[in-house]
Amino acid sequence: MKSRLSLSILFLLISLSTVAQVTTDPVIARADQPLVITYDASKGSAGLEDCNCEVYVHIGAVTESPESTTWSIVPFAWGTEDPDALMTKVDGEENLYSFELTPNDFFDNPNGLTIYRLGLVFRNGDGSLEGKTDTNGDIFVDLAQGFAVTFTDPSSGRVSLDQGEQYEFRAEASEAATISFILEGDEVKKEENVTELSYLYTAEGSGTFELEVKAETGSASDSEVAQIEVFAPSEVAPLPSGIRLGINYISDTQVILALNAPGKKLVEVLGDFNNWERRPEYQMKRTPDGEIFWLQIDNLEPKKEYIFQYLVDGVIRIGDPYAEKTSDPDHDDEIINEGRYPGLMPYPSGKAVYQATYLQTAQEEYQWKNLNYERPDPEDLVVYELLVRDFDDRRTYKAVTERLDYLKDLGVNAIELMPVGEFEGNLSWGYNPSFFFAPDKYYGTEEDLKELIDEAHGKGIMIILDMVLNHAFGQNPMVRLYNDGDFGAPTEDNPWFNRVAKHPFNVGYDFNHESEYTKAFVDSVNNYWLTEYKVDGFRFDLSKGFTQVNTGNDVGLWSQYDPSRIEIWKGIYDRIKDEHPEAYIILEHLSVNSEEQELADYGMMFWGNMNFDFREMAKGQNKDISWAYYGNRGWDDPHLVSYQESHDEERVMWESVNFGATSPINIRQLENAVNRNQLLSAFYFAIPGPKMLWQFGEFGYDEELNNDRLGIKPTRWEYLDNPERMRLFKLYQEMIKLKLEHSAFKNPESTTMTLSSTIKSIILEDESMDVVLHGNFGLNSATNIPVSFPSTGTWYNYFTGEEFEVTSATMNLDFRPSEFVLLTSERLPTPEPGIIQEDYITSIPEEVIPEGEFRVFPNPTQAQLFVDLPIEMQGANYRIIDMQGQVMREGGTQMGSDILELDVRNFNAGIYIFEVYDNKRVLIKRFIKI
Repeated sequence: MKSRLSLSILFLLISLSTVAQVTTDPVIARADQPLVITYDASKGSAGLEDCNCEVYVHIGAVTESPESTTWSIVPFAWGTEDPDALMTKVDGEENLYSFELTPNDFFDNPNGLTIYRLGLVFRNGDGSLEGKTDTNGDIFVDLAQGFAVTFTDPSSGRVSLDQGEQYEFRAEASEAATISFILEGDEVKKEENVTELSYLYTAEGSGTFELEVKAETGSASDSEVAQIEVFAPSEVAPLPSGIRLGINYISDTQVILALNAPGKKLVEVLGDFNNWERRPEYQMKRTPDGEIFWLQIDNLEPKKEYIFQYLVDGVIRIGDPYAEKTSDPDHDDEIINEGRYPGLMPYPSGKAVYQATYLQTAQEEYQWKNLNYERPDPEDLVVYELLVRDFDDRRTYKAVTERLDYLKDLGVNAIELMPVGEFEGNLSWGYNPSFFFAPDKYYGTEEDLKELIDEAHGKGIMIILDMVLNHAFGQNPMVRLYNDGDFGAPTEDNPWFNRVAKHPFNVGYDFNHESEYTKAFVDSVNNYWLTEYKVDGFRFDLSKGFTQVNTGNDVGLWSQYDPSRIEIWKGIYDRIKDEHPEAYIILEHLSVNSEEQELADYGMMFWGNMNFDFREMAKGQNKDISWAYYGNRGWDDPHLVSYQESHDEERVMWESVNFGATSPINIRQLENAVNRNQLLSAFYFAIPGPKMLWQFGEFGYDEELNNDRLGIKPTRWEYLDNPERMRLFKLYQEMIKLKLEHSAFKNPESTTMTLSSTIKSIILEDESMDVVLHGNFGLNSATNIPVSFPSTGTWYNYFTGEEFEVTSATMNLDFRPSEFVLLTSERLPTPEPGIIQEDYITSIPEEVIPEGEFRVFPNPTQAQLFVDLPIEMQGANYRIIDMQGQVMREGGTQMGSDILELDVRNFNAGIYIFEVYDNKRVLIKRFIKI
């Protein structure tokens, strides 16, 4: 005798998935009898739905035990078009395929092992498409070992009914037998010498009942039990005025709970306030339209926390989707033991199942201190993408708060927090969300997060939240509400989710963004974080996935212009802006430019992924990075957040130190890697528009991303003690400062870029100041290179403070590998020395002086050096500098003396520069000491 109710949850899940995809004839399959397996390609993972291809069965015999999932005998090789594995398409059916076998004859089983189960996966010829379960697992068909009986309806062994409702139970035996139905110990129907029997049940009293089907032959018997849950009718009552979905606090002792559950029959509330017992007074009322269940709970203790769940149709246990705090059976103990959330209540083990949620009346509101701050214009944003888990070894909101001064010192004016909403597990990137209104407890308390946001605002740093609304994961109550409360793909009647994702690269379960239910949910999530936590905007993850055009696995089709997706995003944007007009809205869209351009011109901002090009250049290659500029995309406004790195891509410095060119310069040496990354970053920040850096890019973080992509990464704060890496950090500081303080770096009147050749140039012309940036992205020194200037006159080297005259539209300059020169038409405060690695030989352009007016001779020299000075420089100062920038000798020249004689016999052999200067100009000449 057996009872399906005693099987493990895992086994039940597998069985449920199997029923959805695979049927057998006969229903009770045996290893010693012919068996027809029919596969519905539209069910389960639906990987072969409408594939217009031949479908093959990949099949295995399970011989270890009835519960094993190990395939012991596998007759077919994967990815081969074996005719013996080819399934037969069922006539007139688009997605039905059949395969016939007698298991004991089909498998090569010389030792006569018992075959307990069949493991199944379906595929196309080369195996690039697969049909599996809802959870992308193997499908199993159990084989009866001898005589058996089973319920064919309901196949799950459980049914929920309202009082007065009827249900016809059906059962089938593996051979003719006496079959009877027994309800709560009383035989209600019986027939002899039959293989099938049905029983029409009428639900009368409410409660839980057991119906047993029993079959007997002269030598064998078997039985199975189905559970019947009968519900008293829910009281019908309109939702009280002003009540929203979720938890509504109406006084210090009262709360109204409201759950959106269309199509469900009954919802009860279980929790600490009723000792987790089913009681009639905690059965929720239902609105007249059948959409919402609600209940007022009185006599709560003010400020006391209560953990609770909803019990839906007597089967499904879920927390409140709108709850602000969750109780987790798997991770709360770890959080408690590590002291991450003081006062956290233990999970109510033995009372709750899966995730539960909290309610608490009379909560103390956080007292915000910094409410008067000015948000930067979108083009002024310098965003720091930050993962709380990996930013500090303590992995808490408080740890980030304590390092805000570091970020302010760096110069960033916005932090993009990677997702902090409650996600599955503890050590996550956060892109596997489960509860959308609850901050993840592993990082600390809700107050800790608010304090982080508050303190950031006090330092002029905005908070942009990485918002994940493309999908939810299996713990999400709205997913579980429509899959019998366990785990797996949403059923077809789910109001919020697609059963199968409409696009490639999906993770979790795909929201249907054309559903009115989803639209309302998305709007409530966005408004909540903007209001309750005062975040300044969102970066929306996988925004291209909001499409409802089914593109399958076709990435190209998915990225094409999609009018319906544009309408979805304009709607979300409009509804956010209605309540929060200053909110930043940034999309990770990465679609065709025409779609991004339309939405950018509408007001949205977009991630601009330039990682590949910057990584290639970091190794010594040449790439055109003009696509990092919004103007080159035809956009009207600077709404492109281009970036060298994000959390999704390998680090630029990692490419330099591991795969950089080794000849003629060795980029893998840290000094040269820093030079290279300084060059990249100078050009990156000089391109007008908002910017983003991924945490620690400012000091050249070089841990590999994909050695453990989602795993914890070391912080490497000690890198700031390295002088070479500090040069990169200070370069970031200076370029950020220029961007934020000067309109020429934000949205200049004219932008001219030459970015395809190895000598790249950016010219920014603005009413306040003109800027010229020239740099050598090649691996060899470049000499006598003509570079352009927008005007003649006096120009200033920003990093050295030195000035020189430009007398024509072009000048010839020399560049060593990775060298750049940043010149401004207005004198700016000079940064501290040592940021740029100067050899002083190629860093300053030589001014061309008519022959004979300024000579250094002999050149090369062994001992004496003579300098023929122009008359206007007599009486000026001079100095001699070596390759490292060290001043070897300095002094003044004399009025009326046109020849300066210097003894350099004690100088080491090498290249030097002679520099003569006054308060108007600097003249330089190179010479060689031999």
